[in-house]
Amino acid sequence: MRVFYLTTEFPWPPVSGGRVRSLAQLKVLASLPEVERITILTLRETDIPSSELSALEREVPKSRVLVPQFHPIHLRQFPHYFAWVAILRLVKRWPYLAGKWVSPSVYHAISRQLSEPVDAVYIDHLGMGVYLDLVRRAQPRARVVLEQHNVESDFFLQFYERQKNPLKAAIAKNEHAAARRFEIETMKKVDAVVAISDSDAGKFADMAGVRAHMVPQVMPHDRRPWSPPRDAGRAPRLVYVGNLTWHPNVEGLDWFCTQVWPLVREARPDAVVHVGGSGLTKGPDGRPVVPDAWKTPGVEVIGFVESLDAFYDGAVGFLAPILGGSGVRIKVLEAFRAGLPLVTTDAGALGLPIEHRREALIGNDARAYADNVIDLLGDESLQRTLRDHGYDYLDKHHGLATAQGVMRAALGIQT
Repeated sequence: MRVFYLTTEFPWPPVSGGRVRSLAQLKVLASLPEVERITILTLRETDIPSSELSALEREVPKSRVLVPQFHPIHLRQFPHYFAWVAILRLVKRWPYLAGKWVSPSVYHAISRQLSEPVDAVYIDHLGMGVYLDLVRRAQPRARVVLEQHNVESDFFLQFYERQKNPLKAAIAKNEHAAARRFEIETMKKVDAVVAISDSDAGKFADMAGVRAHMVPQVMPHDRRPWSPPRDAGRAPRLVYVGNLTWHPNVEGLDWFCTQVWPLVREARPDAVVHVGGSGLTKGPDGRPVVPDAWKTPGVEVIGFVESLDAFYDGAVGFLAPILGGSGVRIKVLEAFRAGLPLVTTDAGALGLPIEHRREALIGNDARAYADNVIDLLGDESLQRTLRDHGYDYLDKHHGLATAQGVMRAALGIQT
C-alpha cells in the first residue's frame, strides 16, 4: 500500500501536542507490513533545514518527506492573510478553520504528487479537508482517511459561550455553525474517520452518523527507576510544554499565572515554573516575547526547547492547566511518558479513564488546582504513586499492537 500523508504542520521535532500525535500516527502507519511507502507533504511558515527533513525520514521508516510548502500557519503573524480567508468565507462559505489552509501553491503541490497512483490518502487535521475534492478528482480509487485531532467546531462553541461582547459572541456563534457544517460534510465524504478518543468518536457519531476508528496515541516509554527529584540548593521546579500560541493553551496559562500561581507562591515561595514550547515570536534580544499575564515571579518562559527530556530533567511535576477543548490532551500522555507527576483539570483528563490521586491530581477552580500543586511539591510518596500509575496507564491503553489493529481497519486492510 502506498500512502500519501497530508498534514498542516511539519511534525519534527515533536514539541507540541499536534506534532506528537502526527508523528505517532506516521510511525503506526510505517509499522504496518502492508504499507510500502509513505509520502509526506506538510506546510511551513519558516524555513526548515534539510537536516530536519532527513531526521523525519529516519524517524519514520518507509517515508519520503517532501519539501514543505510555505503557508501562513499563525495568522496573527500574517495579518494581511485575513483578507484572503474572509473572501473565501464569503464566496466559498468555508469556515475560518478551513479557509486558513487554502493557497494556490499548496493546491498545485498536492496535484503534482497525486499525478502518480496511491492507494490511500491520509488527511491529518480537519482543515486540510478543504482539499478533499481535489484528492477525489486526482485519485478517485484511493481510500481517503481523515484524522480528527479534536471536535474542531467545539472550540468556536466554547468561545461563544465564554464571550461577553455581543458582537464577538454573534461572530463566534456564526463561525461555530459554519465550522460544524464543514466538519459534518467532510466526515461524510471520506471513507474513514480516525478519532483520538472514545468521547470524540461518540461525538462524531452523533454529529455525522459516522463510526470513527479510535486509534490510541502510542506512547513508547522507558519505565525508569524512581528517584526523588532532589537538587540541594535549587528551587523545586515544575514544567509546562505546549504550543504557546494555540488559544486553549494561552487561555489555560493565563488562568494559571494570574489566578493559580499566586496561591501556590503564598505557600511555596521557593517554587518555580519553566514554560517551554513553540509559537512565540522572538524579540531583538533573541528571547521569546512573553504575554504580560505570564510575567509573574517564579514563572520563566523558555520558549522552544531542543530536547524535552533534558527540559524535564530534575522537575517535580508537569502542569496541564486546561480549561476547554476536546480530544485527548497529548501533554497529559507526555507527562506519563516522561515519568512526571501530573496536575491537570477535568478538561485536561477528558477522554482518558484516569482518576484523581491515582494517575493525576485533578482540580478545576484556582484554589483546588493550587492545593494540588502544593500537595505535590511536599509529598514524595504522592509523586511516586502518580508516576507509577502513569506508567501503568500507558502500558494498558497506549500500546502499538492495539493501534495497528485499528489503523488497519481505517485503511481498509483485510486481516
